[in-house]
Amino acid sequence: MTGPLKQDAIRVRHACSDSRRASNYFRLIDEGRILWGGAITTRVSEPARLAETMKQDMLSVFPQLGNPKIDYAWAGLMGYARHMMPLIGSDGQGQWWGTAFGGHGMNTTAMAGLLLSRAIAAKDDEYRRFQPFAPVWAGGPFGRLGVQSMYWFMQWQDRRDEAR
Repeated sequence: MTGPLKQDAIRVRHACSDSRRASNYFRLIDEGRILWGGAITTRVSEPARLAETMKQDMLSVFPQLGNPKIDYAWAGLMGYARHMMPLIGSDGQGQWWGTAFGGHGMNTTAMAGLLLSRAIAAKDDEYRRFQPFAPVWAGGPFGRLGVQSMYWFMQWQDRRDEAR
C-alpha cells in the first residue's frame, strides 16, 4: 500500500485487475493510497524485498506514478481449492469459514462476508449453496507445489504473449 498520493493515473475507486493470467489487482483507498496486489506464492515465509517487488510491478503498469512511498507490504497464503470454488461454510458447532478464493478475493470475499454475516445474525441459509464445494484434501505439500508450478506457467504464458 502506497502512502497518501495525489495522482491522475487511477481515478476509479472500485477494484480493478489487468487481463493477464497471473494478474495484478488494485484499487484506491483513503487518502488517495493505492492498494496493489498480485505476485502470488505458496511460500509460507515472507518474501524478501516484497515491497520493492510490488512497487516495481505497479510502476510497470503505471510509470507516471513516479516513485511513490510504500507504507505497508504484507504477504498472505494464496488459497486454492481443488475444485477452484471458494470454501464457504460452517461445521455446525460455531466455526465458520470463508477461504480458498484463488486470487479472486477482491470480489468474492465481500460476497462470502455477506453470506456468513446473514447466516450468523439472521439464521439465513443461503451459504449452504456452497455445500457441494466442500473442503477436500488438496495434496498437502504436493498440492502447493502444483499450484506454484501452475502460477509460474501462467506467468511464462503472459511474458510470451506480451513479447509477441
